[in-house]
Amino acid sequence: MLSQSVDRSAPKTKMFMDIPTAASLAGFSLRHFRRIIEEDAIPIVQIGRKFFILGRDFETWESSKKSRKN
Repeated sequence: MLSQSVDRSAPKTKMFMDIPTAASLAGFSLRHFRRIIEEDAIPIVQIGRKFFILGRDFETWESSKKSRKN
């Protein structure tokens, strides 16, 4: 049996976030966040009828947003 250590202290980033969840995490309305996705060219993925943002893309966008503020 293989033993693997897992760091449980680090918060786990979601792999996919639906657009409404990402909008609420970013602090924007759904309509405004859809505009931001288009203007900032945030990559989205469609699975079935729903659209998702990859967690890493959301974090990248969020960090670039913070750096633009400063």
